[in-house]
Amino acid sequence: MPSITRRAFLGSSSAALAIVGGCITQGSASTPAHWVTVYLGEREESHDVSVTVKNGSGDVLFAKDYRLSDANEADEDAPFEASTDPETVTVSVDGTRFERDWPGFEQPELPCDDPNRAGIELWVENGTDGSPGIRMEADCQHVTMD
Repeated sequence: MPSITRRAFLGSSSAALAIVGGCITQGSASTPAHWVTVYLGEREESHDVSVTVKNGSGDVLFAKDYRLSDANEADEDAPFEASTDPETVTVSVDGTRFERDWPGFEQPELPCDDPNRAGIELWVENGTDGSPGIRMEADCQHVTMD
């Protein structure tokens, strides 16, 4: 009787290890990514927002349009390939255009430690005169294309 129990234990242990091993292998094969997160700073407001990230050659690396409102106040961790070299971030809020440099080593959060990649958080806010504005912050986290 003990040998049947031992066989059952060894069989189930082997199956569990194979499953865990497969998960680890699959996760480590994911493609790392830069990322963009957009937040609505004024919940009672609504704004049409577009975000474009380009590299030094002017190639579009990321482009996305948003309709932010109280019911849809954020879009988090939208990925784009980390192998690219982002340089310029262009944000349009209700037709008002803002252009910023992609954050670099001058930011205290950067460079990121592996496996994390640099990304940006964009906060759509209103200025003191009521005109739309943005606040951009750099951060590091592990986001993948998958």
